Formats: sequence, structure tokens, C-alpha cells
Amino acid sequence: MNNYFSYLILCLLIMSTTDALSQKKAVNHIEWKKAAQLQNADGSISLGFAGAINGITNDVLIVSGGANFQDKMPWEGGKKHYSKEIHVLQKCNNIYSWNKEVKSTLPEPIAYCGSTSTDLGVVYVGGENENGLSNKAFILKWNASKNEVEIKSLPNFPIAITNIGLTHIGNVVYAIGGDEATKSSNDFLSLDLNSKNPEWITLPKLPIALANSVPVVQKDKNGINIYVIGGRTKTPTGISDLHKTTFVFNIKKQIWESRANISDGKNTTNFSAGAGVAVGNHSIVIVGGDNGETFHKIETYLSQIAKTDSPEEKAKLSVEKNKLNTNHDGFYKGILVYNTLTDSWSTIGELPFLAHVTTTATLWNDDIVLSNGEVKPGIRTPDVMLGTIK
Repeated sequence: MNNYFSYLILCLLIMSTTDALSQKKAVNHIEWKKAAQLQNADGSISLGFAGAINGITNDVLIVSGGANFQDKMPWEGGKKHYSKEIHVLQKCNNIYSWNKEVKSTLPEPIAYCGSTSTDLGVVYVGGENENGLSNKAFILKWNASKNEVEIKSLPNFPIAITNIGLTHIGNVVYAIGGDEATKSSNDFLSLDLNSKNPEWITLPKLPIALANSVPVVQKDKNGINIYVIGGRTKTPTGISDLHKTTFVFNIKKQIWESRANISDGKNTTNFSAGAGVAVGNHSIVIVGGDNGETFHKIETYLSQIAKTDSPEEKAKLSVEKNKLNTNHDGFYKGILVYNTLTDSWSTIGELPFLAHVTTTATLWNDDIVLSNGEVKPGIRTPDVMLGTIK
């Protein structure tokens, strides 16, 4: 009997050690490849979109909506174009191809929504277009037999909102913060997709108002909870407050708690408009954010331009601002990892390509999908990148 219990304990120790090693290995290195590039209807390569809806439904990747500049950069007077296109990427034996037969489109052009991939479909909420901010919510589901994306309306969000964060636990969707017309929001709401008559339920407010944060559901010592990482807050000056915060919402206690500030293991960093996914049992990987150094400078120029009455001064400030935009080196390339058990941040290197911002990451089986987004001011990417955890 003693030998049996000794053997059992040894097995448990080996399993525990193996699990710990697998968790460490799970976030030790990510190998990236370009799976596809978004295409136009004629088969040419798209400019790509910022603020597109990216999600997995029934084993296809949907890329829909988003915004870009089709003729000139914004500082050259270019007009922002909003899309209602829906693109469906399919895979077969690791070969990725766009389904050219899909005719589905979104109900209206939209960009900068919150989105999350549930088992019932890809949910998106809010966003903006030529008509301003939206309070609409929808769910997109791939129907392979009909070769179409089915679109179903969900209850309207209580306010018009953009740059909102969205995540889910099971089929309950959680909406986090965002930008209203004149201020950022600290609202936190949920929607149960399984309910016969679903409605948005108000939950305890965020500790601070946040837009462009990264919400991720992951396990910790208290069970499965919601982590909200980074973000920014509008201010009356027009210069945003950028954040290095990590907050967690304890589902059981229904309270918000603070965790370690975002860092590379040595130095803390602001982080907004990036993307993140849960990996393994206790890790969160975030990529492609903006640490705000150049963003703050550009906002400062915009504030100064708005305040001055001198045409000469406006012209001078505009030239300096445009130099910042045209000489921009790209966004934060670090790949950061947060451990929910140790409450610690670390880095596992850098992206081997220009970082994508104003996009979301999702998991396709075991691969991280990073699709489209902005890579420099005004410049989009059509690339669909796949990150394989080695």
C-alpha cells in the first residue's frame, strides 16, 4: 500500500512538473508566418483595414468591415473609407484561401467595433462610420452548406460607442469601456446569448474610463476571470491619458482588482490599441500595441493647431506634425506575456514584422491570428499573420 501511494505521489509530481514545463514552453517562443493577404473583389491585394472585425466561426476566419484611406493619407486631405465587406478565409491541410463565392455584407459600413468569437458566432458591438458612432450589435455565423455568413441582430447597446473592448465566457458576452462622442467610458456590461430575451446587464464599473484596452479571459487562482490590459482615456485637452494598468474582474466576488503594471520584465510601458489572447492555463500574450510616445506628440500638435489663430503658426505646426506621421517607425513590437498566477510580466522577443494596431487577435485552433490593422499612421496591412506557439 505504501509503495502504491509513493508511486501515486510520484506520478502526481511528474504530471505537475510536466504541466508547469508545458506552460513555460507554451509562451517561450512564437513562430510567425503569413497565411494570406486580404484581396479585393478583382483578386488584387487590398490596402487592408484598421478596426476590422476579425473572428473565427465554424472553422473559418471572418474579416469584415474596417476603415482605410484609398487615395491620399489623412494629413494630405484623404477621406476615410468605411467598409461593409465580409471576407471568409478557409483552410485545408494548412493551405489558406479566400472563399470567392461569398456575397454576404454587413448591414452597414462599420469600423472600430468590439468583437469576440463565441461558439454561437462572432459578436460585434458599436463602432463608427460616416454617420458617427453606433450602438448596434450583431452576431455573424458561417453557414458552410449555404456558403454564406448569417447575420443576426442583437439588442442595441445602451449608448453609441467606439473602440470598445469585447470578450466572453461561454456564451455570455462582456463589453468593456470604449469612447463616447466626447469622453471615454468606464461602463461594464454583459449579454447572455443563451437567454430567450437577451438584454444588456450593467455590471460594476471599471476602475477608470478606458478605450482601446485589451480584454482577455483567463484562469487564475480564483478561477476564470476577465483581465483588462492597458488602454487610453480621452481628456478635455485632447491629449489622451495612456495606461500601463492591468485590472481583473473577479467573477465570483463581482469586484475589480488591480494587478502588476504592464512591463517587459524590467521597464513598465503604456499599451493601447493592441491585441491579446489567453495561452495555456495561466498566460496572456499581448502584441501590437502603441506605447504612446509618438501618439502623444501628434495629439499635442493637433491641440496646438486647434488653439492658434495664426495661419502661419497653423501651417508650421501642421508641417511638423506631418513629418512625425511620415517618418513614423511603426508601433510597439514587443511580445509581452503576463502570468496570472505569479502576477508578473515578461517578454519573449519582438514581432518579426511591423506591429498591427487597432485590430484584435483570436485563436484558430492553437494558432494566434493577427489580421489586418494599422502599421503606421494612415497605413493599413492586408496581412493575416499566424503565430504558432513552439
